[in-house]
Amino acid sequence: MIKKTHCILNLPVVGLILLVLLLGETGLRAQETLRISMAGDLAAAGRKQAASSVGYYNLLWGPLSLRGSASVSTEYTDNVGNSSTAEGDVITRPAIDTELHWPVTERNSLDVSLGAGYSFYAKHSELDQFFLTPNSGISFDVYVGDWVINLHDRASLTQNAYENPTITNGVNSTYLQNNAGVSGLWDLNKAVLSIGYDHANYMSLATTRSSQPDSASENFYLNAGVRPREEILVGVEGGLGLMNYDRSGATNSTSAVAADAVQWNGGVFCTLQLSQHFSARLDAGYTVYTPDKAGTNAVSGSAGSYFQLSLTHQVNEHVSYALSAGHSVDYAYNGQPYDRYFVRLNPSWNFIYKWTFGTSFSWEQGTQVGVGALSYDQYMAGFNLSHQLTQKLSVEMHYQWVMETANQASLNFTGNIVGLSLACQF
Repeated sequence: MIKKTHCILNLPVVGLILLVLLLGETGLRAQETLRISMAGDLAAAGRKQAASSVGYYNLLWGPLSLRGSASVSTEYTDNVGNSSTAEGDVITRPAIDTELHWPVTERNSLDVSLGAGYSFYAKHSELDQFFLTPNSGISFDVYVGDWVINLHDRASLTQNAYENPTITNGVNSTYLQNNAGVSGLWDLNKAVLSIGYDHANYMSLATTRSSQPDSASENFYLNAGVRPREEILVGVEGGLGLMNYDRSGATNSTSAVAADAVQWNGGVFCTLQLSQHFSARLDAGYTVYTPDKAGTNAVSGSAGSYFQLSLTHQVNEHVSYALSAGHSVDYAYNGQPYDRYFVRLNPSWNFIYKWTFGTSFSWEQGTQVGVGALSYDQYMAGFNLSHQLTQKLSVEMHYQWVMETANQASLNFTGNIVGLSLACQF
């Protein structure tokens, strides 16, 4: 029998989904192995926080704890194709979000998350598509002595075309990225060691094959740190990525010459937890991306420094922000390597009683490594305003402005998106 428990009034899950869809990733991309490592750290922190938060799960079924919600959003965009010849459309997105926590034993646990939905376009039905939010996946924690072993599979299905600045003109850019792997954490308080391996697939689900071939990568990483003080962790990090492209369905010269590649990175990191309300992390080092030139002379590599700074700060009960900035060379967009700089700032201003108001600003500059030599600048700004109507029902309004300039005229566009969503927590 399913038993209901009390519910905490949190920002609705649909709000989180929309933020992910509108803002893209919050600056976690660095070298691919580093990005995967940091994504795993965030996922582990999220599971730990959820398990320790009273009322986070709102349904109990025997030993299982569950959390679920359903939502529907409608938005208007004045440039559905992200092209220089703008055309508007209305998009409706029903979605569900569920989380399950199962303490299999006293020390081992299974977590399953699924955020999924479907987009219906009023005019451009060829763009209708399913989507999966980046929090979707399965994770199993196993304790062996002082080690925590995590087995996981995380998936995401891109939704908004502007999340990929390299695709435009109304192309259905539905791509699936799936990361499956294992990681180990050895935490002795004063010393911490983390190792891991992930296999990542980048697959096009569009009915018309794009110029970009499907691909897969093998990613290995190792981080080792010490704590000179309780609130500080410093250490070294390294990673190795092996990229392979599928040429079996290549339909043009770009697909045919996509070169397999090897990438490695090495550097240092520092995390700082000054208080419950302020945390920071800095990663910096050197990376080398070396494509296989056996099949073509058109592909070149890249080498240079990388860095990433991430800050979260709860200034007071009304103001908080998250800031990330960095430079990386990575498989930024569905397995294609890009040299990128980015800055993202997300402040929250909770001055209105029972309303949550958030803003967002970002800039990204990218240059394709090797074939095509595409370069672009993308700017985004927006806001979201949410309100808890009842204990289980919430509403959110959002707006997003996007502008892109590139060395290919077909990629230049400006777009505005405004929407309204309703979410119901079970």
